[in-house]
Amino acid sequence: MGLGVLTGDRNAFFSGLKSNMKIPPGGKAKRVQNPMNGLFTQREITLDERKELRERFIQEWVKLGGKTFSIKDRNELGQALKQIIQERQLQKAMRWDHPELENLKLEEIFSDTKTTLSRWPLEKKYSDWIGKAAAMDAGIVWADIAMAETGTIVLPTASPGQPASLCVLPLTLIAIFTTAQLVDGLASVMKILKERYGTNLPTTTTFISGPSRTTDIEMVLTIGVHGSRYVYALILDE
Repeated sequence: MGLGVLTGDRNAFFSGLKSNMKIPPGGKAKRVQNPMNGLFTQREITLDERKELRERFIQEWVKLGGKTFSIKDRNELGQALKQIIQERQLQKAMRWDHPELENLKLEEIFSDTKTTLSRWPLEKKYSDWIGKAAAMDAGIVWADIAMAETGTIVLPTASPGQPASLCVLPLTLIAIFTTAQLVDGLASVMKILKERYGTNLPTTTTFISGPSRTTDIEMVLTIGVHGSRYVYALILDE
């Protein structure tokens, strides 16, 4: 096999690029402070619209293989979690260290069952965290954003207590959120991320639409290889 030969003048090549980009020789491109400014319009969603978004999310989430619960109060939340525990025969679960999950006092609900609920992390070393998460029967997260158009939960991992590994390693994923977290489509998701983080986006934002689905070259569908096999969405009334 012949070796490639580099031809042409390197400086001339980059000078041509700068010329086409209207950058003076030796100059630099103007830094854009916030490239997302002005991309999305501001519009509040009414309570009735959120109810419609909830029904759309449920429809799409179930179509993709997930299960949902519409929760009106703490009693129904406890019933839903106990049903999942029984259905999946959960023995140990771990939840994000998130203030909304803290407010729900999930430990009190789990204390009525034989399932152990831990809060992330159990270990100080990162390498030990991954093993603990993978050993859990279920991971419980708070979905900051839920996209109705495609039945997708959006999980920006902006805190060490809210790792992406707990979203995908356990066999079962339980995502909890309120109707206030529901938006219509991707443009609304980007608007929220822009308002919340500006240009300092989290290093990882996980989009989950139902159970993990993988097809190999022979078109054999496998569930749960690159993520959770069973996914539940618990939607709380505002």
